[in-house]
Amino acid sequence: MYHLTVQTQNQTREEISKMKQRPTKATNDGHSTLPQSHQYPEIHGSHHQLCQFIKHIPVAIAMLDKEMRYLATSGMWLQYWQLESDEIIGNQHDQLFPNLPESWDKQAKKCLLGIIDQFDLEHLITAPTPNGFIQRVKWNVKSWYIDEGIIGGLILSIEEITPDKQLQQQLELTQLATDNAADAIFWMTIDGQICYTNKQGCNFLGYSESELLELTIHDIDLELSVEVWQTHWQEVKNQNSLRLESNFLTKKGDILPVEINVNYLEFQGNEYQCAFVRNISQQNQINLHLREAKEQLQAVLNAVPGLVSWVDADLRYIGVNQHLANAYNLPIETFINQEVGFLQTSPEFNNFVYEFFAKPDWNYAKEVKTNVRGNTRTYLIVAQKYYRDEVSLPSAVFVGLDITERLEMEASLRNSQKKFRQQAYQLEQTLQKLNSTTTQLIQKQKMSFLGQLITGVVHEVNNPINFISGNIAHAIKDVKDLLNLVDIYQQNYPRLLPEIEDIELDFIQEDLPKLLDSIMAGAERIGDVVSSLKQFSTAEEESIKAVDIHKGLDSTLLILQNQFQGKGGRPDISLMKNYGSLPKVECYPGQLNQVFMHILTNAIDSLEEKHEDLVTKNISNQPFEPQILISTKVKDNSVEIAISDNGSGMTEEISSRIFEPLFTTKHTEKNIGLGLSISQELIVEKHHGKLYCNSLAREGTEFIIEIPIKFYSSS
Repeated sequence: MYHLTVQTQNQTREEISKMKQRPTKATNDGHSTLPQSHQYPEIHGSHHQLCQFIKHIPVAIAMLDKEMRYLATSGMWLQYWQLESDEIIGNQHDQLFPNLPESWDKQAKKCLLGIIDQFDLEHLITAPTPNGFIQRVKWNVKSWYIDEGIIGGLILSIEEITPDKQLQQQLELTQLATDNAADAIFWMTIDGQICYTNKQGCNFLGYSESELLELTIHDIDLELSVEVWQTHWQEVKNQNSLRLESNFLTKKGDILPVEINVNYLEFQGNEYQCAFVRNISQQNQINLHLREAKEQLQAVLNAVPGLVSWVDADLRYIGVNQHLANAYNLPIETFINQEVGFLQTSPEFNNFVYEFFAKPDWNYAKEVKTNVRGNTRTYLIVAQKYYRDEVSLPSAVFVGLDITERLEMEASLRNSQKKFRQQAYQLEQTLQKLNSTTTQLIQKQKMSFLGQLITGVVHEVNNPINFISGNIAHAIKDVKDLLNLVDIYQQNYPRLLPEIEDIELDFIQEDLPKLLDSIMAGAERIGDVVSSLKQFSTAEEESIKAVDIHKGLDSTLLILQNQFQGKGGRPDISLMKNYGSLPKVECYPGQLNQVFMHILTNAIDSLEEKHEDLVTKNISNQPFEPQILISTKVKDNSVEIAISDNGSGMTEEISSRIFEPLFTTKHTEKNIGLGLSISQELIVEKHHGKLYCNSLAREGTEFIIEIPIKFYSSS
């Protein structure tokens, strides 16, 4: 650290600027007296004195400001770099020395920031001269300060590293490395005397250096007695180097197993042995553990009930377990280092190994057949790659499990399962036929009873309806005549008796015709219902007829009209018809009407269920408006009837089962689960059509019926 006194930095820069403008002359002078070109201007004051001082210092030194510009240099500096003062004063340091190491700049910046006071750096450098000679130098860089304690710049000095000095440094470094080597080093003369040892040699045996230098190799090496020393010496001399293991005796009397690398050397006419000694007690312990682990691993693998082998990346066996060796009646050692496939009895296994090593996969499994003692066996081979060390290619272990009996059992089981599946299929077909027959019987019985009941009801209702319908016209005519007669009496006898006034004759004259018209309309309505009942359960349902589909739908809707009316707080069901232009369809009209009845009943139940659910959950953001839409149209050679509702809908799981016999999501007393099953059978089996549904939970359901316009028999 240098403390310098200057007036101001501005003054310094002005003086330097004047110095750079003055001409110089080149003359030769000694180290203490510079050439004329190296003379500095006559500047008075402390800065001039400092420059004069630096100029005459008999070392290579230079002074830089904070911007790394040269302020002053010694004559030795200019002479060393073969420069003139006008080539350096005021110039940037990195302009003269552009190839300095990056570490030089980093350390210099730390000095200028005050982080460190100085640093030393040694490296090769190219001189900033035309010939550009290369020299190894050592830099010493320190910061200098002005009066205010502020860093003003850097002081640089260099020291040339000569070849002799480099050699000396290398020798010192070699000696330092030898003294601090991790291995013990001993030098012995021809008579076995120890003439040198390093620190590790002393620590190794527990002696001091002086104690060891008084001993011979016979005192510490139990294998090298005086008798065998000369033989050993001659062997090392003949071979120049020798590697061996021995046992060393420590100062405490402990015996250490060691590995020795000894070399024969001649120096200045004398013969020496240089021994590098390493303690291998830990290594021996590790080797022992490795042997034990290997034996344990071999025992474990021998216990594996399968064929185990290790294969190296060069496709040679590293080892096998006892089961594999026994399978081919060979000792384990026979396989070691043999190429895969040397037995030529397992081509599938060989191909499996080649295939696995060619794959990037780290594990693989495959069934292969191999010949073991003349018998073909099937093995499940499982392969896994692993690294034996950090530099070699991956090896692999293969484990083969005999699955011959298992495959035979699986084949037998598959055959049994096939038979069971066939039996189960036949049983299922029989059950389906039974269910179908049962359903048909129930339906026929039901429809037969319903037909008989409706026929009786129609017969009993038809007679009084005919009587009413036949006489109501006469009654209306007679009533009109009586009312006319009353009018005539009123005109001729305007004065009425009190008894006649109490009868309210005016009201009777107005209301009686209306009453008779209502009776007439009721009779006609009953006649329509009777006609619909007859059409719905006609006795001719077993015969094919060309019918108007719309009439069948309307007759069914008329029968169900009561269920469309709101009950128990439920709003009325809105019915919308979107009938297309349909031709007459050849079908069993009674059966088709049954299908309409089942589907419409299902839709009404779904709407009631949704209403009850909304009421239970108290969901009243928007009033529920139940709706049923019936659409018809011609589709190719068929007619399509779509019946949709905005009810509760169904999940996919439920909708996939709705056509199963006896499947229902409603209470059994309300529905036994046969309606839709019967409907599908009537449409698909009887009419060779289609019946399917589309449904979304909480959004609604649509049933679609497709039947051919022209009926054709499957026979």
